[in-house]
Order: sequence, then structure tokens, then C-alpha cells
Amino acid sequence: MEIKAAKAKTFSHTNIGLFDDFLKNGPGENVSKQFFRDLLGLTGMEMSVTAYPAGTALPFFHAHKQNEELYIILKGRGQMRLDDQEIEVSEGSVIKVLPECSRNLRSAADSDIVFMCIQAKTGSLEQCNREDGMRTEGKFASDQNLS
Repeated sequence: MEIKAAKAKTFSHTNIGLFDDFLKNGPGENVSKQFFRDLLGLTGMEMSVTAYPAGTALPFFHAHKQNEELYIILKGRGQMRLDDQEIEVSEGSVIKVLPECSRNLRSAADSDIVFMCIQAKTGSLEQCNREDGMRTEGKFASDQNLS
């Protein structure tokens, strides 16, 4: 299933569908993965959503030269190997991994897993919510129907 994005001047939008269906709609390689940098035109981070069927892991470990990663487990459970430690992960787990850390993630023998991975250059975040956010005017079109 090819995923497409709608792009406007100030935002991009796509829909990858239900997480329950993400694995079975994948490329047929026993793993389903969607990167968003090119699809949405991201310029300050990379993001992907990945699904593994039960008992599956990448066949290799990896580290990065300069990007930290944030893994968010969206569905299922499994284990992550981080350098010489192994941790249990499940829906709701959030794991920050520095670039030099060797890592891999696998689904449990009896559970599919779906996870999001966001990566950005370590130390590149200069501003966030309170420093960068600004209130603007606006309301939802449907607000006119509320009373």
C-alpha cells in the first residue's frame, strides 16, 4: 500500500491507517516501516513507524554518528538491547537512546509490536514550548455549531 501526503504551504498531512492494520499492509517483508522525512518534507528530524510480527527483530544492531533517537512503543511488547543491557518494553514505553549506544528492538515471541522512532541531532534543540510557542487567534469551524 503506497502512502501519500497532502502538502500545503505551512503543513503536510498523511494517514498510515490503524496500527492494527499497519503490519499486514506493509511491504510483505515480515516488517512494515514508514519513514516520514521525505513523505512530509521534515527538515529538523526524521520519524518512522515500524511494526514487527511476533518474534521478529532487525538482523543487525546499530548506532548513529550524531542523532539521538526516541522510541515510543505504540502497541504490543518486546525487548530492547541497549549496549549491554536488555529492557522489557510495552505499549506506552518511551526510550531515549544517545547516538553512540548500540541498539536493537524485537517483538516478544507471542506479541506483534508497533513503535515510533523520532531522531534528531543531539544538542540541536534550542527552543521548545515555552520559549518557542506563541498564541495565535483561531477556532474550529465546527465551534459555530456548539452552544
